[in-house]
Amino acid sequence: AAAPSATQQRETAEVPRYTAPPHEGVSLWHDVELFEKTWMDDDTGLLRYVNEMPMGSLQKFEVMPHLPGNAIEEDPKGSSRLAAFGVPVPFNYGCFPQTYRDPDALCKLHGAPGDDDPLDVLDLSRSLAGVGEVVRCRALGAVCLIDEGQADWKILAVNVDAPGPLAQCSSIGDVEKVAPGRVQECLQWIDDFKQS
Repeated sequence: AAAPSATQQRETAEVPRYTAPPHEGVSLWHDVELFEKTWMDDDTGLLRYVNEMPMGSLQKFEVMPHLPGNAIEEDPKGSSRLAAFGVPVPFNYGCFPQTYRDPDALCKLHGAPGDDDPLDVLDLSRSLAGVGEVVRCRALGAVCLIDEGQADWKILAVNVDAPGPLAQCSSIGDVEKVAPGRVQECLQWIDDFKQS
């Protein structure tokens, strides 16, 4: 028999609740550097993302591009939908600072406009990141969902500072060797959630 999908695996343990970090006058979208550099300003091949949804949560937080200072806030509608879905997110989820998916520009690959948000990050690591935490990561791949007619790209990445072997992965193939099924687990959760 096939393994049960995420929607069939309802969590019974208590799910942690989070609050948005206080806005401290720093824009998590504009003021956080996307590229990790050396002290000599050389490229390291690493990026930074701002975590919006901690692994294991049922709440949706977002960097708000249209608010002054781009504060990170809970999206009550998104949190309600996650709570109704009932399966905690199995990864940290956030966005790359200083990126934007323009709704007036068509994605050349899919012919769909951008989703009017920063570029999304799905962290395959198994280390919890808090709401608003800036995480150093290595991008490994990407998937594009067409959501309400818009191209909604998700960059698959690993937290390079997380404990364990996933932090050393430099490709999706490496992730499959170190944590077989991890990529599918995460993508299946997204698919199940989108269909709920």
